[in-house]
Amino acid sequence: MANSVHDTSTADNGGFVLLKLHYSADEEKTKKWADQAKKEYATDDWLREFELEPIGTKDSYPVFVDYKRAIHEDERLLWQPSRGKLIYRGWDFGKVHPCVIFAQCYGVRKNYIDEIYEDNILIDNLVQKVLGHSNINFPNCTFVDWVDVSGRNEDQWGNSSMSTMKKYGLHPKGRDQTIEEGIQVMKRDMVMLDDGRPYLMCNPTKCPHLAAAFRGAYKRNPKGEIIKDGTNDHPVDAARYLHTGVAHDRSKDWADVRQKMKDQYKKFPSRGKTVRR
Repeated sequence: MANSVHDTSTADNGGFVLLKLHYSADEEKTKKWADQAKKEYATDDWLREFELEPIGTKDSYPVFVDYKRAIHEDERLLWQPSRGKLIYRGWDFGKVHPCVIFAQCYGVRKNYIDEIYEDNILIDNLVQKVLGHSNINFPNCTFVDWVDVSGRNEDQWGNSSMSTMKKYGLHPKGRDQTIEEGIQVMKRDMVMLDDGRPYLMCNPTKCPHLAAAFRGAYKRNPKGEIIKDGTNDHPVDAARYLHTGVAHDRSKDWADVRQKMKDQYKKFPSRGKTVRR
């Protein structure tokens, strides 16, 4: 790799010639340093800033530039029963690669802990797989399902993805939102910290497709538009429905309601878990 890249277009740079040095020009920045430093940057961010490749100037560039493996990923991030038995699922009904993302959320923290990423599967089969997977991996949990609102659109036989979910006893919830609205909420939670860790974190082993998209595979074109490539957009969309749903959900879980009533009335109901929303 050459140690520098010259930008000889003086017209675009106020008459100056720009000189960019590759990190290898610094003798202290060894391969060992580079291998460690890469963990703190999204793939495309590393290529643009350190390898001096024209990412984002002549071609596509990553959406989540603040996402870093060393900060946002943890293979030990799993369901914690001590934190509650409420699991959120985000559904994207992609035609080729439908995806369901699982998260445990408490306080300001949103932990992405599992995913199902399929290939050309019918919605009935997808729902059955999600139900089976949920029962095995999250026993005795309550699930809240946030979905793409386009799932209410009916086909020529009057069926829809949401009606299919309801047929299996699920209660899908959706919010009308723009893609950019959801992305901004997720980007905010990537930089906000709670006790030293980001609000948003991901288990890369359990959520390999979502992690890859976060690292830089989910991109914008040179015009700034989201690239819907049919591969990386589905896991992000599923997470986006979940994330914004949780962020705007004003309901409280049973533990919060019991504690509030105890604080206010010095007692709380001993039975029942119905919470008015």
